[in-house]
Amino acid sequence: MDTTNAKAQYLLQTLAIGIQLDEHSSSGPAGGRPRKQSLSQRLGFQQPQAEQAPQKPKLSPAEKGKGRGKEPDVGESDEQQADKQSGSPPAENAGAAAIADLLGDKPASPAPSVSSQMQKQRMAKIECAEMVGGDLYVGTNDGRIVHYAIDTPVIGSGEVPENFRVNSVDLKMGGKRVEHIIAFPGMCRLVVLCSSTVLFYSLPELRPVPSMGRVKGVSCIAFDERADRSSATTVILCVARMRSIQMYRMASELRLEQEVGIDSSVASICQYGNYVCLADTETYKILDLAKIRATSVENGQLVLLPTTQPYKDEKTGRIVRPPRPRTLVVGPNEFMFLTSSGDETTLGVIITAMGEALRGTLQFTTYPKSIIYDDPNVIAIFGNGVVEVYDTRRQEQTLTQKLFAEPESDIPNSSRPRKVCTVASTLLCTNVSRAEVIDGSAAGVRVTSPDLDASSLFRAEHKHSESEMDTKPWTAALAQSQHMDREMLGDNSVSAAHGTAGKALSRFTNATILVCAQDSVYTLANLPELVRVDRLLDDQKVEAALLLADKALASDTSLNAKMDEVAYCFQKAGAVCLKNMLLDDALQHFRRGSLDPRALLHLFPEYVDYLGTLLIPFGRIPMAAGLRDVFYAIGDVDRLVEVGARQMAGESEDQLELLKQTLKDNAREMLERYLEYARLQMSLPEQPFAPDSVPVIDTVLARIYAESSQHDKLSSMIMASDNNIVEDFARDYFLQTHRYYYCSLFKKARKDTQGVLDVWRKLLTGEWEDEQFGGLAEYLEYIQVVNNQRVLLDEYYWLVSFDIGTSLQVLMYLTDESVASIDADKVIKEIEPYGDEPLRAFIERLIGAKHARAKHYMTYLVKVYVRQLRDFYLGDGEEARHSLKQLMDDYRCAQADDLSLTFRAYLESVCNQDAGTSLRSQLLAILCARPLSYDPGEVLDCVEQEAKPLLLAERAVLLVILDRTNEAIDVLVKELQDYAEAEILLLRPSLQKSLAQMCQAHRDLGEDSDGDQDGYWLLHQQTATSIADELRTLALGTSVDPDNVRKLVSMYIALGEADDETAARLVSGLLARYGQFVDMDVLEQVPDSWQFSVIEKFVVSKFQKLAHGAQTSKVERSVRQSLEFQSRVEAMESSKNHGPVVLDYTQTCAKCGKLLGSSAFALIPESNDILHLTCLG
Repeated sequence: MDTTNAKAQYLLQTLAIGIQLDEHSSSGPAGGRPRKQSLSQRLGFQQPQAEQAPQKPKLSPAEKGKGRGKEPDVGESDEQQADKQSGSPPAENAGAAAIADLLGDKPASPAPSVSSQMQKQRMAKIECAEMVGGDLYVGTNDGRIVHYAIDTPVIGSGEVPENFRVNSVDLKMGGKRVEHIIAFPGMCRLVVLCSSTVLFYSLPELRPVPSMGRVKGVSCIAFDERADRSSATTVILCVARMRSIQMYRMASELRLEQEVGIDSSVASICQYGNYVCLADTETYKILDLAKIRATSVENGQLVLLPTTQPYKDEKTGRIVRPPRPRTLVVGPNEFMFLTSSGDETTLGVIITAMGEALRGTLQFTTYPKSIIYDDPNVIAIFGNGVVEVYDTRRQEQTLTQKLFAEPESDIPNSSRPRKVCTVASTLLCTNVSRAEVIDGSAAGVRVTSPDLDASSLFRAEHKHSESEMDTKPWTAALAQSQHMDREMLGDNSVSAAHGTAGKALSRFTNATILVCAQDSVYTLANLPELVRVDRLLDDQKVEAALLLADKALASDTSLNAKMDEVAYCFQKAGAVCLKNMLLDDALQHFRRGSLDPRALLHLFPEYVDYLGTLLIPFGRIPMAAGLRDVFYAIGDVDRLVEVGARQMAGESEDQLELLKQTLKDNAREMLERYLEYARLQMSLPEQPFAPDSVPVIDTVLARIYAESSQHDKLSSMIMASDNNIVEDFARDYFLQTHRYYYCSLFKKARKDTQGVLDVWRKLLTGEWEDEQFGGLAEYLEYIQVVNNQRVLLDEYYWLVSFDIGTSLQVLMYLTDESVASIDADKVIKEIEPYGDEPLRAFIERLIGAKHARAKHYMTYLVKVYVRQLRDFYLGDGEEARHSLKQLMDDYRCAQADDLSLTFRAYLESVCNQDAGTSLRSQLLAILCARPLSYDPGEVLDCVEQEAKPLLLAERAVLLVILDRTNEAIDVLVKELQDYAEAEILLLRPSLQKSLAQMCQAHRDLGEDSDGDQDGYWLLHQQTATSIADELRTLALGTSVDPDNVRKLVSMYIALGEADDETAARLVSGLLARYGQFVDMDVLEQVPDSWQFSVIEKFVVSKFQKLAHGAQTSKVERSVRQSLEFQSRVEAMESSKNHGPVVLDYTQTCAKCGKLLGSSAFALIPESNDILHLTCLG
């Protein structure tokens, strides 16, 4: 009874054979199941008394073919025709002996009581059957329902399960045959069609349901197949009567919902939702119940094809009645009907409710006697008892399986199938033992079984011990190593995930189909969905396999507990896709199946060699045998690439290498993406892979990223705190492939600063080359975060000789203490060949860090400034010369508008105009703010030698510091023409911005004083008061030397030879501001050619002073005496509370913080604060 197809979809299992159907047989006691007997005992056979069994009766050829080919009588039903074809046993005990032979029982003598009873009366036959769990309900040809209890069958074992007849109910329909029974376990109801009457019984008692009554005049019945009979509590029952179709709602009672009138009697009917497909005596039709309710029958029916009509046999001249039409539901709103043209060929047409054919048409060699649909298969039984399975998804070769194929002489005709039906609730069946599944002798896939003792994995004849297996080298080509692996591990492998044994494919399957014979019942057990998936994968039908797997997962929640089995299916699907170089599909399936990434790595020889002992042998990776076989068939990716490239290139050798490289890159990309997925999964709480696979994943990803130039990914991975890269493996590879930069990243991740810089030095000097290194930019970025000053100082010394510019930037990251410890003279010698700019930056940093020889280096710095300004303004470039001329012209224009504007003030306002003005502004700031920090004489010599005509203001400042004020005045007036600066120097020496202040400080504090070392930096941070503003603010009682006024008048008048107008303006302004300090005799120097307006203000003020002098002298004298008296009184009072105030030149103003010098000051009695007199207001 086994299938004839090795890839069988269904497994046949006998539930009961030769069962007693006569009503005189006794049933078991009520209230529980009695003790079970063997089937041979229930049939009346005695236990064998001798070892030799009687010979099995053989049927003659005439008996074998009895009834075959005989013409059916007109008017006979299909079942009656089949009964005639089947015949009866040739001898009294032949059937019983054959049954006993099938069961393995060896009766010593026949059982005349049973056989004689079967011969004396018409033997009862099975007409239909229904299954509810382990309860079998059989409808007989003599109008009875017999209830049997069936043990759980073992699929593929060849054993008949124990059964026991529980009950037998006579329907009292005149001994007419039971045509159809339908069970609804959810409502505990059994619907029976017998003698054109629909009866309702309760389950499992088989008692009539009074509330539902009977429905008479029925030709066939069906139900809405959207309902799940096992759980539904309400079902729509479709009943075909003589001239109408009635729709009943069956729940606790039966209620008519809709009735549709028709013209002809119905021979077959089925329903899905609002659509009913039926076959009457004329045509096949589809009724739309909703449209019929809304309109009419004519609008709601779709006529399809005519049914086969009776015809006259040309040979015999007799009228032949065609077989009964068949309709069935084959999917949501899809139906199938059978049509025959009179010959032996029969077509199974599948259409939608709209009449469209979306699937192929099935072709049968003869008209099926019974037919059902089990998605996606159609199962048909023919008159000769052959069961055939057709796949509706296929376009060709739809026949996929045959059962009870001829000739099978050892099967009695009474045990051959005659009807097939689906059951209300599935019968749980046990598969063959797991050992058989592993050995491949039965349906299923070879997987690891936890039932096997671990010691069986290393059989006695094997020469390799477990330790040898652990250390034996593994070749990359799995196809070549298949024999070695099996020699080491046997046909089974240790399937362990995290140290636990794996699971075999499901041991249980569900039977949803019953096959009935005259005295026997079989079940067609679907293979477990996952086993069917595995078989489809063996046929390279990946898409169909995964559709089935997804459907199984969606419909069977119990598969969630079998995720190992589900994962196996997706893993194998991925391996099959990989074998066919469908890399994207393979990646998707590997992810769904969570394939151990180490198994995939074994397909890449270069990575196997790279990982060495870090990667465990392929034979020790947990894996089902079916998947392992696919990997063996693949061998390695190089072989797949070779085959794929040659297939794509054809005869073109030019494209072969390019295709190879492309396919290899694609395979590597697939591996990379899967390893990234696996790495992400291992970061989750439920880790799907063994923990020791993590370093393997990270280590290989490091190499893949390097090979594919994914610098950002690799760098991030190395620097991540959670990376598990085995550094020794990765570093050796990077050194061999000259990827030195990544070696430094490992050191960087370990915070080995010196190690990082050692590698980068070699990269910077060119000893090593690596394009991934960011050069000096990355070097400096890293230096910024280095906290070790010793390391930074060593790097600075090295950089001075390597790259001056970078060394200056590193200098900024050194602390003042580190800078102060630098051997400056040595560094200066290294820097001098590179020009003044780096030298200036270095010295500025030395001075800022308060180096021990700061004054010496400040002088050096000022001289560097002088040389840089010389090179900038007096060099060969015309642009720089134009810039200098533009600077002076702009100053003259600004001076023309405001004669009180000094050159220093103007330069400060335009210091960002260009590099020259900025540099010159810094030089003047150093000269003016820090006169004690450099040697003015040495600097003056440098200025006069390098840039005497250029740095006029700087010369004046240096001359003032050297107490050569007259020379400074000459430079300011005659050369620089900075008249405001000259006036401040001569006439307002007490002003804060006067150059005289620097001269006084230098003279009073001495050459050996360092002065205020922070003044230079303060100058760059504060906003100075305009010199012109200070010039306009004159303190009361301030005296001016008349000789200095006369000197300036003379110098201004002397300017008239070149610019008479400017000279006149200068003299006029000077006399107006300081005329009170000189007499009228100064006018003798004024040229006669000048207009009176030049001296008008001065002359008028003098005359006014002479006219009022006499009158005001008395008043002034009285006021002066009063003021003097008041001052004496206040002085006396103050002397009582305060002693004399003694100041030195280091005393600063309490308000502005500047040196008091020789300026007028005031003491605040309340706070004892000393302030400039100008700050007092």
